Amino acid sequence: HDYPLNFGVKIMVQFNQNIGNNPPALEEENHDIDWIKLRLILRKGIPWFITIFVLLILVAALYLRYTKPMYQSNSEIKLDQEDQSNVLGLPQYEQSSNMGLLSSEMEIIQSRLFFNKVVETVNLNPQYFTYGNILDDEKYLNPPFKVSYKILNASIYNIPIDVIVINQKTFQLNYTVREKEYSLNARFEDSVKTELINLKIELNESWAIEDGSRFYFRINSREVLINYVESNLSVEPLNFQANTFQISFTDHNLNKAHALVSAIDTLYYNYSLQEKTKANRNKIDYLDKQLEETEKKLDNFETYFEDFTIDNKTVDLNEDVRRTVDAINGLDSQRIKIDNKLSELELLQAKLSKTPYENLTPKVNVYPNYLNRAFDEFNLLKNDLQKLGLSYKENTYTFKSRQKEVELMRADILAEVNDYKQDLQKQKSNLVTTKQQLRRQLISLPSKNTEYNKSKRFYSVYEEMYLSLMQSKNEFEIAIAGSITKIKILSPASLSNTPIYPVPLFAYATAVILSIVLSFLFAGVMYLAHNKIQSLHEIEFLTTATTLGAVPKHNLNGKVAKIIVDKHPKSAVSEALRSIRTNIEFMIPDKDSKVLSVTSTIGSEGKTFISTNLGALLAMAGKKTVIVDLDLRKPKIHLAFEQKENANGVSSILIGKGKIEECIQNSTIQNLDFITAGAIPPNPSELILRKEFGEMIENLKLKYEVVILDTPPVGLVTDGLLAMQKADLPLYVIKADFSKRSFVQNVNRVLATGQFNNLSIILNATTTSETGYGYGKKSAYYET
Repeated sequence: HDYPLNFGVKIMVQFNQNIGNNPPALEEENHDIDWIKLRLILRKGIPWFITIFVLLILVAALYLRYTKPMYQSNSEIKLDQEDQSNVLGLPQYEQSSNMGLLSSEMEIIQSRLFFNKVVETVNLNPQYFTYGNILDDEKYLNPPFKVSYKILNASIYNIPIDVIVINQKTFQLNYTVREKEYSLNARFEDSVKTELINLKIELNESWAIEDGSRFYFRINSREVLINYVESNLSVEPLNFQANTFQISFTDHNLNKAHALVSAIDTLYYNYSLQEKTKANRNKIDYLDKQLEETEKKLDNFETYFEDFTIDNKTVDLNEDVRRTVDAINGLDSQRIKIDNKLSELELLQAKLSKTPYENLTPKVNVYPNYLNRAFDEFNLLKNDLQKLGLSYKENTYTFKSRQKEVELMRADILAEVNDYKQDLQKQKSNLVTTKQQLRRQLISLPSKNTEYNKSKRFYSVYEEMYLSLMQSKNEFEIAIAGSITKIKILSPASLSNTPIYPVPLFAYATAVILSIVLSFLFAGVMYLAHNKIQSLHEIEFLTTATTLGAVPKHNLNGKVAKIIVDKHPKSAVSEALRSIRTNIEFMIPDKDSKVLSVTSTIGSEGKTFISTNLGALLAMAGKKTVIVDLDLRKPKIHLAFEQKENANGVSSILIGKGKIEECIQNSTIQNLDFITAGAIPPNPSELILRKEFGEMIENLKLKYEVVILDTPPVGLVTDGLLAMQKADLPLYVIKADFSKRSFVQNVNRVLATGQFNNLSIILNATTTSETGYGYGKKSAYYET
């Protein structure tokens, strides 16, 4: 291909643009389910699925083995309602609904008061237990020993007390209370006294107890026992129409559950009988009770009327209101007078504070007599001072002496005015307090009047009620009290050896369902987390590029690619590469000289291995072949041909310091030559863009039938793209179980440039059977 010099630059720019602007048609992965990938994951996950199933079945078996079974005892009770109002010849009244009847009776059984009676009836203390390796077992009906006790300190409640049988006559008692350990030895059937409890232990002769056996017992408090009954008892309706309900009790001990249900049935039956006799007594007691209550109320009202007359000293509250209003008005008049006097005193104080002093005018109705007399004396002294001022100078002793008398007199008047003012303010405050009391009294008088009249009305009502109780209301109450509830125990407490929990079938079914669910979840996670290419089918699912075939995985000694097809011509790798060689002939037929480029996304995907071994096969088929190492940054071709030196090569040719004939090296395989990369240059991309690169390719095409270009990875640098433009068939190597699925998007980006429509993919190092024969776009045929 004769491309202009700037063609490579154009390709680089277009490729970079495609990386930044990924075309949706090529960049976005197909979000449909990849059935090939799913089948592969399911096939690989079979050991995990079996492991999950076995583990969950094992967990279910251990759960059944080490979970204490829970038993349930049930009984059924029917309620019958009997109305005895017709016995008295009274009209029948509508009874409560069946639902209300059942609810009320069920609430009685579930009340803590009823639980308290159950605890008193059933012998739940103490509890006896035998130690097990994992689970302890309660011995309810047949304990290994019997404990008689007297509690001295409540802290001993709910504490496990260990009993270690030393021999048939002695035992050791151990318990811990508030982090304090107690331990003592005693004899069976002897009284043992401690600071917390006195007890006596007697062995059960039906037990063959070995020496060293360990047991424990626990004495529970009343509250704990009530909570235990409440948490394990269930009362549920069975049939509202038939008035039936069920009593159920669950416990790890079957006999204990049966004993409690039997006790509850008996207690409830006795309670119903007591209610029946109580109803008969209520018919008589109710009459006396109502009469007594009504009589008390009448007595209370009469006492209230007497106390009201005594406390208020009147029975005419309207007259009291009038008198209180007059008193309040009188207080207001007095307050106004005091306010006027206070105003006059304010003016007087202001006048006394001014100089020269003015005459003070006495006011009989405003000021007290002593102030009026003081005013007269002050006026006389002030006038004398004025006369002296006409005869004497102000600095004379006579004038100053008289002036001092006037000043002292003014100060005395001011002091008396202040005292009088404070007296008036106290009087005003007392008036305000008295007025507030009268106002509160006035406010309360209407309510007292209302309460008094209301009480009179109620008195009349209760008086009439007292007279009519015998005739009407008592008959109604007797009829209601005559309705009683009767019970029938349809099914006594059951005794079943089959536990309700755990259920083996349910446990194993749950394990199976969980194993299926977890397996699906595990497969889903593996499907979503699977981001590496495994097969050609996955590649075809992700891209439209041609797939030439797959090369099986081959264990190499070391990390350097080696030529193996000459040493192992019958190997699976050789057969796969021959198939790919044939496919290449179909891809570019009728050409005298063919140029192949081999690249990948990143290093270690096997492009050098494919280049060298494919070239070897072509040479072995009689094609004169040359392999050119264009990976100028990290050359490897010389290592594949076991050459230590890499001095002269492509870089020497491109910079004009070497000729092609000098750089071509012969291999041990006939018809196969190679050119190494040469010294690593600082500018590999610029070298490939030179015209010398194109001239080199053209010269090689004249000498060889097949030219294979081992290019750098295109996912890291663009040198590979620059070299691919010279190729008749660009080959793209993807390594199975190494290359990520996103690497295929790199292929799509290359295709998106529009310059490499015949780009073909080779899957390397596959472990599947997809090393088959064929090529094509979604239509290849392979051995599977």
